[in-house]
Amino acid sequence: MMVGCVPVSQEMPQDSSTHELAFGYVRVETKGPHPRMYPARLRFFFLTNEESGERSRVNVNTESGVFSTKLRQGRYVVDRLQFSEGPFRVESHVQLTFHVPEKKLVYLGSWHIELETPRTIRGVKIRILEGETDFSKKFSAELGLERTPIVTVLPKPETLETRGFMVDGQPNARYFRRR
Repeated sequence: MMVGCVPVSQEMPQDSSTHELAFGYVRVETKGPHPRMYPARLRFFFLTNEESGERSRVNVNTESGVFSTKLRQGRYVVDRLQFSEGPFRVESHVQLTFHVPEKKLVYLGSWHIELETPRTIRGVKIRILEGETDFSKKFSAELGLERTPIVTVLPKPETLETRGFMVDGQPNARYFRRR
């Protein structure tokens, strides 16, 4: 019996028309009296491709607030955000639309989200800004994609106010269910 090794190329394919990389930065703040002792963080958001109807979940790196995902060329809608405050979860339904062009890195901007402190009606305010130009250059350099053109595509509308709804964090734990 013979065992051997075959070298595998680590290079990325030059034809990246099937998937493009979209990335951005998120900062979440809690506004109002009596905030929880846990900082609010965006856990994930859902994207829907308007042409194919395909949905995907984008997890956000909670330490840095950076997110990235591979998307096909086309129009997308961010339709749901989920936040965490320790064991507590809050969801918000939104309609943020953007277009992913072909063969480009897509910078989706800097998302500034203000989440009101817990109360009966909990507001969520979203502002999407262009942010720092150095961030997109650093991000592409870390991935080794310096030669790929970067396009800034800010989701529309760039400002939005909506509501946040509580979600059961642990469905089987009585602590999370108010009766």
